[in-house]
Amino acid sequence: MYDILPVLDPVLTDDARAWLAKARETLAEKGAAHLPILFPQLARTIGRHGLGGARVQVEDADVDLAAWRACDAAGLVLIQDANPSAAVHTDLFLHGDIEERTIALRALAFQPIGEATVDLLGEIQRTNTTAHFEAGGLDSNLVVRAVDAGGEDAGFTRADFNRFVLKMAFSDLPLERAFDGLRYASAELSHMLQDFATEREAAGRAVWTDTYRFIGRAPTEGTRARLVGGLEHGDDGTRLAAAEGVRDLGDASLTAYAKERLPREPREGIRAVLEAIGG
Repeated sequence: MYDILPVLDPVLTDDARAWLAKARETLAEKGAAHLPILFPQLARTIGRHGLGGARVQVEDADVDLAAWRACDAAGLVLIQDANPSAAVHTDLFLHGDIEERTIALRALAFQPIGEATVDLLGEIQRTNTTAHFEAGGLDSNLVVRAVDAGGEDAGFTRADFNRFVLKMAFSDLPLERAFDGLRYASAELSHMLQDFATEREAAGRAVWTDTYRFIGRAPTEGTRARLVGGLEHGDDGTRLAAAEGVRDLGDASLTAYAKERLPREPREGIRAVLEAIGG
């Protein structure tokens, strides 16, 4: 359990601090069944302003509090106090408004992986609300933890992870916000990402930059050609991702392409990766 109060308290007004103290007393008296009464008040009473925290690690949870708001942190306090069942936690999302759903999803990042995690990660796969997808799946290692706990036949599976990454690609969200996401790179996922990239190119749209990082970790048919093409792309971010993909692939047959690109590469960070490939 993570004590977020030292981070939350300095950003609270006196009124918000008093409300939270009273809410905790009420929960102690009435239990988790009272959470649906308190949650609708959080955003308005505590505030939507940024928490201003840093990235923290608590046991196996890795969370970037810079993405959190004060009301998200207060919601975590209440959930930790009440220790609701999976059904109650899930209902906070299902019956909440946009703000309540965001708060319920954020709290998952510090919770043990359980039924509520799997249910709500499933909900964000289906949502069209980007803020909810971000609150539940990004700025922490929750998704990877869920795969670790779920195995292949139950919980949040590798197939679920693949769909999650595809949704990131569709929404053009940076992989760096899904901590440790590259750990579950696979040839199957690379095939899916390359097919999606081809669809984007056919429609005259940009390819998700992190495609190159995934396929470099787990190549499939067409991976090498796509990585080589990425080295010559006009976008700096794409060239960097492609260079990192080539580096991670470790295929000696691509070294010549990295060396050939190096004298013409204007960006220092990309040059450093190309130089590492050339050895």
